[in-house]
Formats: sequence, C-alpha cells, structure tokens
Amino acid sequence: MNEFLTDIDLSLLLRLLTAHLLGDFLFQRSGWISERQNLHFKAPTLYLHVLIIGLLTYLFSGQYQNFRIPLALTAAHFLTDLWKSYRTDNIFIFLSDQLIHFATIVIAWYFYVFPDIRPGDIIAYLFNNPKHLIIIVAYIFIIWPSGYMISKFTKHWQDQLGDVKGLQDAGRWIGIFERVLILTFVLVNQYAAIGFLIAAKSVLRFGDVKNPDNRKSAEFILIGTMISFIVAILTGIAVNHFIR
Repeated sequence: MNEFLTDIDLSLLLRLLTAHLLGDFLFQRSGWISERQNLHFKAPTLYLHVLIIGLLTYLFSGQYQNFRIPLALTAAHFLTDLWKSYRTDNIFIFLSDQLIHFATIVIAWYFYVFPDIRPGDIIAYLFNNPKHLIIIVAYIFIIWPSGYMISKFTKHWQDQLGDVKGLQDAGRWIGIFERVLILTFVLVNQYAAIGFLIAAKSVLRFGDVKNPDNRKSAEFILIGTMISFIVAILTGIAVNHFIR
C-alpha cells in the first residue's frame, strides 16, 4: 500500500478536475442550464456543453493516444446533466450533480492509473488503519452526537428565550460547520485560525449583547458557541494524542 500511495499520478487527476471546472463553470452560460431545464435532451446547448467538456478533458489529460478517459467522462457528463435537467434546480441537486461529476472523474482516473489495484485494497487500507478510524470517529462525533449533547446541555437556557423565530435549523448547521472547522484546524495545528474564528463570531454578536432586547438571545448563542468550541478543541487534542 505504501507503493500505491507514492505512485499516484496526482497531476493527471488535477488536470481532469481542472478541465471539468473550466467546462462546467467558465465555459457554460446560465442560459444553457435554463434551456436544458425546459427542453431536456432536445436542448442543443446540452450537446454543445458536453462537446466542450470532452474537448477540454482530452486536451488537459495529456493522453493524446488514449481516447478512453475523454469518451468515458463525456458520456458520464451527458447522462448526469440529462438527469439533472429533470430535477428541480436547488442546492441539493446542484451538489449531487457536482458530486457525481467528481466521482466519475476519480473513478476514470483510478482505473487508468491503477488497473491492477482493486477498490477493496483502498477500502481495507483506510479502514484497517487505526489512525484513519480515529479521525473518522472524531468527525462523526462532533457532527452529530456532540450537537445533540450541546442541545441538551443548553435546553434550560433555550426555554428562557421563549418563541424566538429564526431560520429553520440554521443554528444547528452553524454549529456543525464551526466544529468541523475547529477540529480541522486542531488536526493541522493551526490554533491561530481558531482565535480568528472566535474573534469574528464575538464581534458579530457584540452589538446584540449591549442591546437589552437581544441580550438573552445573544448570551445563549455565545454560551452555545463556547461549548461547541470547547468540545471541538478537546476532541482535536485527543485525536492528535492518540494518532501520535
């Protein structure tokens, strides 16, 4: 497996990803997307867009005697965009579309660069290594169980707020994002970035704390934030301790 890690041709993967990003964003107009949503497979711009993707993939691949990767990715891109044209254009569909594109690129690259390595070897490497499992468990913990724990711990303060309306589930997602960021900063030993994150959030809430009408809400958010930060930081420190 060490040989597998050292022989990866990342340059090819990065070139394929660059071709996708250029073709799907820089060289695609918003009107083409709207036309696909209305006409689906009858939209001429669908085929024009896929042709651009194929040409960019071929040019950036650098494998000018090999047409398998460009043809495979062009066909996959066509089917994915056609599927997307029959769905409601929202953030979930957009992320799903991009995830499928990136997955097909990685799969095509993988089978070209490592034709003799089975996917099970990679899975076994990831999940048989205790360090990888510790990191996976840590992210799962701070995303779900810790959020539930913080919610239970701060419930008596939340009850004091009464019916304070806000964006649905916004607080939960903010907590998840900040804990993921903090854990990542701790794992890469970037503690200074955590300080900037704390300062930025404190500044945003400073005016609310001074306002008597919003004081309870602001204090509740700051308490939840501090608990969230502590949980993520301690989790990161524990992970660093165990993997070293």
